[in-house]
Amino acid sequence: MLFNWAKKSQPCIIGHLGSAKKRGIQISVFVVDEQDVAQGDAHLQRYLRQCRRDWKDQCRRGESDAALFFLNIEKLSRISPSSSLLQIFTKFSEFIFHEFGPIQPDVIYTEAAPLNMDEKLYLFKAGVNIFHTTAHLTSNHDRRVPGGVVVSVNAVGHYANNMVKQSMFKDVEDALTETRKFAWQSIGNGGIGVKDLPPTSWHNIDAKNTCPFGERPGTVPENFSIANYSARYHTDILIPRYLTEVPTAVGDPSVEDWKSLTIEYFTARQYQIGSIDFGMFHGYPVDDEAAYFNPFPPIRAINSPDLIY
Repeated sequence: MLFNWAKKSQPCIIGHLGSAKKRGIQISVFVVDEQDVAQGDAHLQRYLRQCRRDWKDQCRRGESDAALFFLNIEKLSRISPSSSLLQIFTKFSEFIFHEFGPIQPDVIYTEAAPLNMDEKLYLFKAGVNIFHTTAHLTSNHDRRVPGGVVVSVNAVGHYANNMVKQSMFKDVEDALTETRKFAWQSIGNGGIGVKDLPPTSWHNIDAKNTCPFGERPGTVPENFSIANYSARYHTDILIPRYLTEVPTAVGDPSVEDWKSLTIEYFTARQYQIGSIDFGMFHGYPVDDEAAYFNPFPPIRAINSPDLIY
């Protein structure tokens, strides 16, 4: 169900292609159903944490680059933005990502995706987001999904290096030419499913920039900025409090616009340990014992022109 929907209705190009099993993008799905919920919180916690370990094992072998933890509960598909929905998102996230708990709203959480390369183990930084059914026609419309709630983990750097490992690209810089293009195309690609509905993200314009790739799609304007973009919220936040608690409409003036969201981390530059962008496209070398470890700490997002992440 998720893949059939995402192939047509997912703004993220990587999610769109992965759902269609194209470009070598591999997505794992782990489902929580009514029977799992009926067995109680202790069971859910054990199950989800084992799913997370199983996914990391798949990543390590180069068999997955992303994961969807799908809470496929009919009741959840009817719970509108509210304090109850915020509590559900928080609880579900804490069952999976326990090392930095308690989970807080308006914070950027990231995951670590392991990959064996040249007989060494590397951890790659992965973005984590929540999608839900009742985001439909709200200021969070581009985070809608059928059937309940999904926690999405996307390790684009893992994907790029995995493709190099499989000789699909000659090196990381070559792989970045494609993955960077996916990111640019995803911005402004929302509002899907409803005629004339605006997207919840859009390109900033940089008059000095020249289009870095040919055959620019309609969602990418001429002279778009390759450094930053804008959105109705910080797109890397796991649980945006206002959008989760408060019912909104598309274009709602009460929703804060973020106008300095960076995309400069799509680079082959080697960042130093401690940098916010460390581990994105050059993995963190670790011992085998650290395969399930997440060394990337959470970051509280601040809406500012000086925004770093």
